[in-house]
Amino acid sequence: MKSIDRLREYVDGNSYINEVTASCICSLLDSIEREVGEMQRALTIDAKPMTDENMAESGWVRLPLDADGEPIHVGDVMEWVDPDGEVTVTCTVDAVGVGCFFAWDNANGRFAQKCANAYRHHHEPTVEDVLREFLGEMQANESDPHRTIAEYAGRLRLAGDE
Repeated sequence: MKSIDRLREYVDGNSYINEVTASCICSLLDSIEREVGEMQRALTIDAKPMTDENMAESGWVRLPLDADGEPIHVGDVMEWVDPDGEVTVTCTVDAVGVGCFFAWDNANGRFAQKCANAYRHHHEPTVEDVLREFLGEMQANESDPHRTIAEYAGRLRLAGDE
């Protein structure tokens, strides 16, 4: 592995690392290489079926899936939509678990476990999405058209104005 080779070169060429420390680091690198090799062999050469049990033996778990069946990764922005179709919670995934993910909960000031299939990935609205929403708002005819136009004009940008 290139990264392990670079670390070995760094340890070997560093005058600030004594022999004992260098030996310990190299021993740990050897262990890492063995573990990665074993996992790679288990997942390729041995060709075990990718069941949850076989994956767990090698230290792997399936990624949780959102409400649309898409895998959730650390760093994804997720949203929860209430029964009326309103997005009420938006959060960033800090960790994943089996069928769940963990995100910071501002209301409670702590990390909270979220049920993966109750959330969906957040997607920035497209111009078409905003125009459809605008059209629906204008057709509802329940609001001041000048206010509605001003509100939606602020949400749209002309190409090049970014």
